[in-house]
Amino acid sequence: MFISLVVLGLIVLGVLICSKDKDPVFTELDPKEHPLRILYPLSSKLFAFVKKTGKQGVFGAEDVLREIYVDEKPEISLKKQGCKCIASALAVIAATAFICFAYTYSKESLLIDAKYLRRNQAGAGSKKYDLMIKAEVTEKLRYTIDVSEQKLQGEDFERLKTEAAYYLDKRVLCGNKSADCVRDKIELPGEIPGTGVTVKWGDDNSWFVAVDGTLKNEEYSDPVPVTLHAELTYYENVWDYYYDLIIYPPIITEKDIFLNDLKEKLSDIDSETQTEELYELPLSVDEIDIGWEEEEDNTVRNFFIMGLLAAGIILPALKKDLKDKQKKRTEQMMRDYPDIISKFIMLITAGMTCRAAWEKICSDYRRSIEREKSKDEAVKTGKKKKAGNRRYAYEEMIISNNEMQLGLPEIKVYERFGTRCSVPAYNRFGNMLARNIKRGSAGIIEILESEAKESFAERRENVRKKGEETGTRLLIPMFGMLILVIAIVVVPAFSSFSF
Repeated sequence: MFISLVVLGLIVLGVLICSKDKDPVFTELDPKEHPLRILYPLSSKLFAFVKKTGKQGVFGAEDVLREIYVDEKPEISLKKQGCKCIASALAVIAATAFICFAYTYSKESLLIDAKYLRRNQAGAGSKKYDLMIKAEVTEKLRYTIDVSEQKLQGEDFERLKTEAAYYLDKRVLCGNKSADCVRDKIELPGEIPGTGVTVKWGDDNSWFVAVDGTLKNEEYSDPVPVTLHAELTYYENVWDYYYDLIIYPPIITEKDIFLNDLKEKLSDIDSETQTEELYELPLSVDEIDIGWEEEEDNTVRNFFIMGLLAAGIILPALKKDLKDKQKKRTEQMMRDYPDIISKFIMLITAGMTCRAAWEKICSDYRRSIEREKSKDEAVKTGKKKKAGNRRYAYEEMIISNNEMQLGLPEIKVYERFGTRCSVPAYNRFGNMLARNIKRGSAGIIEILESEAKESFAERRENVRKKGEETGTRLLIPMFGMLILVIAIVVVPAFSSFSF
């Protein structure tokens, strides 16, 4: 398929040309999250084009990306996500194009010089060829040619006679229900498939039956009894076959006559060229030009279309992955919420201010991350910390602490913290701290203790729900095991009974 080669060439050429562009955004990418980063330079060019059209939102919402990648600017996270989507689509399209090209290249052509078919060696059996035929008297249609093997000796002729007679008894009537009432075209096979036996029908009833099985008694209104006679030939062995039927006026078409003449000519060619390697197809029958071509193979086209559809599914799949990450972020923040409230209460009770307690919690988190970094070999090579080590709630607190150090009002920082977390519990926490700055610290400990009790109760409830969901999912394999155990016990018990 030429188009598959063009698509593959364009992708490879684009990768080679764009590989010289070194974008600093892609210098430190997690290989597990971005396995196709080799395609990112080309994807970056395509992302820039999409961005000019204002459609970059299809790769993901910036607010969702900001929640998941808290230590990056939203526009950088969006660019990485966009390149990930585009690179995945390019990889699928390139793989599809390569498979289509490899399939087309490796497929052996049936026709040799547009008019020859290769015959099987002796003992390998006959070979069927499905070709498309073009002629003046008919539309393009599929035609099957059975090229027999090179001649063999020593066949069981009696068995062949029985099989040939049985085959003809079944096939002569064709679509007619009974030999006593034949109204439609009958079938006069020119050979017995799979046996090497050829059939030559006699012309004793040529007034009523054509050589192609078409009935020719339009001038007669009464039923006409006919006895069909055929000579069956297997190489040098010949025997007779008879079949009685009663026929009625048939319908003759030009197409039927042409196909029958073609069948006879093909049979003659097969007999004449049995000792030759190539089987030459006729280019004309009764002055009707014939063009032969292979049946169109839609495998490559269909597979290529499936590849394009798969590439189109990548975008919503990756967007769903973002939603799943956002859900896991919310669940993680809710698990950490009671611990953060408890630490805050302990530090304020010890005499710290809200700001000092905030800084203390952030510094403790940084130290724990540094300890994990020292154990992580990937970090020693200059890569970022694993995503599994990130605690989103603490990362948001660090951002708020940096804002306070840059001079942003403390009240504003707490309010922005609650809004940025986009979790109701943290929004309440931020508003409580903001009110504490406005109205004074009286009663703040009691409020936080009440919030801590509610958060621990909520976490216990969430754990209980998770356990119930897990137990429900386990019922399916348990039910399957129960059926298996019952089958193991019951089947031998029933088999032991004698009825």
